[in-house]
Amino acid sequence: MNELLILAFFIAFLVGALAAIMGIGGGAINVPVLIFLFSLDYKIAVGTSLIIIVCSTFTSALTYIKQNQVFFRVAFYLAIPSLIASSICSYLTQFISTFYLSILFAFFTFMIGVQMLSSRIGIVFPITYGPTREEEKTTSFGVTIRAKLSYLHFLVWGSVSGCASGLTGIGGGIINVPAIVLGGLPMHIAVATSTLVIFCASSAAALVHLSLGHIAPTPILIVYVAGAMIGALVGARTAHYVPEKKLRFGFGFIVIAISLSVLLQVFL
Repeated sequence: MNELLILAFFIAFLVGALAAIMGIGGGAINVPVLIFLFSLDYKIAVGTSLIIIVCSTFTSALTYIKQNQVFFRVAFYLAIPSLIASSICSYLTQFISTFYLSILFAFFTFMIGVQMLSSRIGIVFPITYGPTREEEKTTSFGVTIRAKLSYLHFLVWGSVSGCASGLTGIGGGIINVPAIVLGGLPMHIAVATSTLVIFCASSAAALVHLSLGHIAPTPILIVYVAGAMIGALVGARTAHYVPEKKLRFGFGFIVIAISLSVLLQVFL
C-alpha cells in the first residue's frame, strides 16, 4: 500500500503541474488512476478527483491572480453557470449507472486528447449573438490584452463545462480554455482564467459528491491532494516559460489512450 501511495503522489504531482500549465483540472488522468491503482468505484473516483482539483486549482489560481493574468469578468461569466450546472449534474450521478457515466467520461477525455493534439478540432465554437462588452487588462509581464466579450458565449459554454465536471470529474477546462480563446483572449490568459473557473465549479460539484459519500479513504485523498497542490504550484510558476505545444502533444496522446482503455474495460 505504501508503494502505491508514493506512486500516487508522483502521479498527482505531474498531473497537477500539467493541469496548471494547460488550464485544465486534471481529472482526465486522476479518475482512471484512482480506479485502476486503488480499485475505487467510478463515482467515488469522480468525487475524489473533484476534491483534488479544488485543492490544486486553488494553488494555481492564486499564483495566476498574483501575476495579474486572470480576467475576472470572464471568470465570472463562466463560473456562475458552470457552478450551477456542476451542482445539478453532480446530484444526478446518483441516478445514472456507472456504465453510462464511464462512457461519458471516455467521450470527454477523448475530446480532450483530440483538442490537445489539434487546436482546429474541438467541440467548442464561437457564439456571437446577444450583447457584448469591451475589456482590457495589463498583466504583470507588461502585456496589455483587449477583448470583446459575448455574454451568451460564456453562459452557454460555462454551463457545458460545469455539467461535464459534475458528471465525470474532469474539471471542465477542456471547455473553458477554448471558449475563452474564442472569446478573444490569448492562450496564457485563457489558461489562467480557466483555472479560477475550474476552482469555483469543482468546489460546488465536490460538495455535492461529498454529501453523497463519493470520497476515497483518507490516506489516498491526503497523499493525492498533497502531490497535486505542489505540482500545481510548480506548474503555475513555470507556465509562462514552458513550451506548451510539446506538453499538449504528449498529454493529448496519454489522454486518448486512457479514454480508449476505459472504453475497453466497459465493454469487455
